[in-house]
Amino acid sequence: MKKIKPMTNQEEITVSTETFCQPDIDLSVWQALTQNQYSHNSLLSFQNDWRTFVNHCIANRLCPLPADVTTVRDFAELTAKERKVSSVRRYTVTISLVHRCHSYKDPARHREVKFLMNRLLQEKSDQAGQATPFHLGHLEALTEKLEKSDRLKDIRDLLIWTLSFEGMLKRSELAALPFDAISTSTVPYLLNVGETPIELSNHASLMIDRWFEISGITDGPLLRRINKHQQLGEKPMDHSSIYRVFRRAADELGMGQQLTFSGQSPRVGASQDLAEAGMSIKEIQHQGRWKSPAMPAQYVGNTQARDEAMAKYKRKLEKE
Repeated sequence: MKKIKPMTNQEEITVSTETFCQPDIDLSVWQALTQNQYSHNSLLSFQNDWRTFVNHCIANRLCPLPADVTTVRDFAELTAKERKVSSVRRYTVTISLVHRCHSYKDPARHREVKFLMNRLLQEKSDQAGQATPFHLGHLEALTEKLEKSDRLKDIRDLLIWTLSFEGMLKRSELAALPFDAISTSTVPYLLNVGETPIELSNHASLMIDRWFEISGITDGPLLRRINKHQQLGEKPMDHSSIYRVFRRAADELGMGQQLTFSGQSPRVGASQDLAEAGMSIKEIQHQGRWKSPAMPAQYVGNTQARDEAMAKYKRKLEKE
């Protein structure tokens, strides 16, 4: 946790605890809790992660704050059945942050939770298979097919595939992009992911102009749901919507029976394309904003580098 001074006033703690026992908490409250130490996208992640945890607690009649060790351990184990270990890890980081800001004992730092995370990490690393790569060739074929379409959904989906590939975006990063994540003060445009600016191609910049023109949006979420009547909604896309967009990509390529793309596919495909172009694992790690070289190493088939990075990460978990 960054240098955030925990609450000490008992009345303040009590009032804030009541607020954080609810699933829907305004971003301004998160900003105040974290004392302006985190970016807008980080606050969105905290908000979403905490909502998931609180909803789990409400459904099972458990207390989210302060939560006991068993609650956090069981939540992490249950979540791991459907989410990647990196997502589970992020949930525990958010739980830890909220407890420590309220001066409560941190259940996520208990050895039972640490041992579970260690086991999940090992199990996940032993599982064969990864997301189907989405390569530049796939993107170029989709662009050729759909770039002249006037349908709102075609323009949005093509923009999603392009930004995901060029920015090597995680699904959560893609879903959280606000309108002002695009900086149009330079050409080509910049895509700001958290505090990281990513230079886009001229083609991507033109697609963004077209999306702004046809959607008419001037604020709020950059990428939004579209109903069956081709009407643009106000809410951002969720993970299920993004999954359907990538499932559509395989269908549009006439490969729906052979390929199953997911929100992770562009990161895998871009990593492999960059490695093929001669970029090192470290350079790919930096490009994709990974904290460890383990995942890009796995994506490009460098299992030795992956195993070394995994071992380093596990040692870090044990020390925390």
